[in-house]
Order: sequence, then structure tokens, then C-alpha cells
Amino acid sequence: MPLLTAARPAASHLIRHALLIPAVLGLLAFLSQALGVDLALAGTAFDPAMNVFPARASRWLELIGHRIAKSGLVGLWLLLLAAALASTWIGRLRRHRALLWTTTAAMAAGPLAVVLLKDINAHHCPWDLRLFGGTADFATAWFVPRAEAGRCFPGGHAAGGFSLIALHFAGAAAGSDRLRTAGLVAALVAGISFSAVRMLQGAHFLSHNLWSAAVVWSLAAITFAPFAASRGRIAGGRLTPPADRASRTSCC
Repeated sequence: MPLLTAARPAASHLIRHALLIPAVLGLLAFLSQALGVDLALAGTAFDPAMNVFPARASRWLELIGHRIAKSGLVGLWLLLLAAALASTWIGRLRRHRALLWTTTAAMAAGPLAVVLLKDINAHHCPWDLRLFGGTADFATAWFVPRAEAGRCFPGGHAAGGFSLIALHFAGAAAGSDRLRTAGLVAALVAGISFSAVRMLQGAHFLSHNLWSAAVVWSLAAITFAPFAASRGRIAGGRLTPPADRASRTSCC
């Protein structure tokens, strides 16, 4: 009976985070493209007189908003990976080994999937399209030969920012409201900021980045699902480790 009780909230958590939230993000992405929001936003960042996206030529925006930001995320992931590896030998980290490995995997899963998806569809970046000074025609085909891939969809930079949602799930797994909230805020701030930078540069449409958020959120939730099932019970959005449950139910 306790296992059944634990399984139901875990399933609810998985459905909400792996399916429902990504579905809403996917719907918003679809509407953004279908209703012309993508083109309208790209048009505001494009200078028709110069036939370019002016922000693309900004060295500071490229350096800080793109390269340094991306390097910071990669550095954070490498720190998590190092901590996960070190948990084999360091006693203080050993009891967090499963959480560290799960967080490391969850943070990498979405961006990796986005990289793979880029090579199998014909979606182009705004700056590649004739409408915005490029040479390519608008295309949405999938499973195209590598030579015909647009290598732009979904948005890679946005995926990196949204990958911080793994910290939100890690906070829930550890029973830490502070980490759970910080992870959610960090994911939204980084994901939205990174999306805005690349949209200003003409690298992505809004729908590209919304789809990235959907993919990253779903895969992070799925990655944490086995951890949730084996290590704890989800109650009110928090994963409570078995040891904590025992202490609450035991007497003296």
C-alpha cells in the first residue's frame, strides 16, 4: 500500500512536468508560428534599410550574451560532473551520488536532444531567409538529408539556459525549497534571456526557443523519474527521501 501511495503522486508529477507543461509550451510555439508572431518579432529586430539584423554585429552582445553565457553554463555542468565523479571517493558527496549523477544527466539531456534535432529538419534561422537578407526559402520539412538541414531548430542557446530546470528537480528531490525555487527562477531567467539575445541577433524565431524549453523540461523530468520512484515520495511537489519518511512515522 505505501508503494502504491507513493507511485500515484510520482505519476502525477511525471505527467505534469514531462507532458502537460511541455505540451503547453509546444502549443505556444505552434501559435507563435501560425499566427505570425515569429515573423513580427523578427521584423522588429531587422533593419530593412541595411538588410541585416544590427544586433548580429554587436561584439559585446555576442561576447557576453552568447559566448560567455554559454561558457558559464558549460562550466556549471562540468562542476556537477566533477562532483558526481568525486562522490565515489569523497565521503560528504557519497550520500548525494545518485542526486548528483541524475542532475548532471538531466541538465545535459535536453541540450543534447536539441543538437541532434537540428540535423534532421529543414527549419532555417531568420538570418538565412530571403525575407531577412539571406538566401534560403522558408521550410519546415523533417527527416531531411544532413546536407539540407537548416541546423537552427530548436534553439540551442535557449536550450542551455532552460537546462537549469534540472536544478529545480534536484531541489525537489533533495527536499530543498530554496534550491527548487532557485532552479526554477534560474531556468526561466537564463532561458528567456538567452532566447532574447539570439532573437535580436536573428539566429532564432520565438517558436524555436519555446520548443527548446518544451524538449528540455520534458527530458529533465523524465530523467528524474527513476530517481523519484526509487528514492522517495512526491508530496506537494517535494520528493521526500525514505529516511525522512521513516523519521516522521517512527516514534522515539
